Amino acid sequence: MEVLVIGGGASGMMAAISAASMGAYVTVYEKEEVPGRKLLRTGNGRCNLGNKELRTDYYHSYDNELIDNFFAKFDEDDTIRTFRSLGLIIKDIGGYFYPFCEQAAVVRDVLKDNMLSYDIKLHTDTVVTKIEKIRADKFLVTTKDNSKEFDRVILACGSYAGLDKKDRISGEYDGYSLAYSLGHTIIPVKPALTGLKTSDDIVKIASGVRCEALITLTKDGSYVGSEYGELQIADYGLSGIPVLQLSHYVGVDPEGNYELKIDFMPGMNEDDYISLMQGRMLQYQGMSVSQFLLGTINMKLIELLLKYAELDPEDKICDETEDKVITLVGLIRCFTVKIKGTRDYTHAQVCSGGVPLREIDDNCASVKTPGLYICGEMLDVDGACGGYNLQWAWTSGYIAGRAAASR
Repeated sequence: MEVLVIGGGASGMMAAISAASMGAYVTVYEKEEVPGRKLLRTGNGRCNLGNKELRTDYYHSYDNELIDNFFAKFDEDDTIRTFRSLGLIIKDIGGYFYPFCEQAAVVRDVLKDNMLSYDIKLHTDTVVTKIEKIRADKFLVTTKDNSKEFDRVILACGSYAGLDKKDRISGEYDGYSLAYSLGHTIIPVKPALTGLKTSDDIVKIASGVRCEALITLTKDGSYVGSEYGELQIADYGLSGIPVLQLSHYVGVDPEGNYELKIDFMPGMNEDDYISLMQGRMLQYQGMSVSQFLLGTINMKLIELLLKYAELDPEDKICDETEDKVITLVGLIRCFTVKIKGTRDYTHAQVCSGGVPLREIDDNCASVKTPGLYICGEMLDVDGACGGYNLQWAWTSGYIAGRAAASR
């Protein structure tokens, strides 16, 4: 059995090893100079392999109810067992799985070394331009340099996430187009797990601030979702894990009036907060509002909120400013930012959309073209931060490789 894996990323390397372990002769075509380039950036370079709390509600898909079928075959425990068998030492940090050395490069190298040990043929700088089903059990795969026949083909081409515009291979050469040419539909692909672009004021005044916050996303005034964590204010808008988690909704459905409501003092009971601020207003009577807020939130945020409350830093806490100070106190717990959209593919960690799960079976086999398998980011599955997207890569790659080699 000759199996071709197109794509040498996380899911592709796992698929290749899985197929080879079943006795297949495996070839990998990778368009980059080296495999696993995107893997090096995962987990801030530490490579969050997976998560102990694996649930389908951490994933987005038009066929969300089908995701459990795949995790029933290969879950987080299987990820740990598989990587340990490949020679990687793993540690659990609060339910998040990392290589013991906390280096993504080591994960990539362990996968590469195991590919070599299975005599998997790796061809880099190789772009597939066409796939044809020429017989019931044969595919003719054409690259820019040659054509070759294979019994099974696994599409593990990844998404556009993390690629500069010039690096995105378009037209007949990208993975989505290859899947389309073999009978599949493509759910529109959008950036996910990326920053959100905002109005200018927060960027101009508070860029560089990092703080704990509770953020709530609304669309046309209706609640979409909430996340808690470290908020990062950048020169384009907002980032940080809670923002990345919510960016999916803006990317998938960009039309509408999106706003983020930010609580800069999360975790404090509202009654306790009101009592605290009332006490401070009495304590700081006759003193400046900048003194009133000193020691509460980041100084740049104080400058930002004073502007929105129409207060000068030297304005005094007194009867004349009481209404504006009350407004200021409210802004600390609910500061509203208008969202202009998401950042582009270059800055996204993953993409939403792709080949619908209903167009593959629970072995990742195409229901459109027998002998074709699809795994990883090419499928319409994107997960939350915390190892969930790599878990999907390992799960779908393992299942696809094993099934392609055994059928």
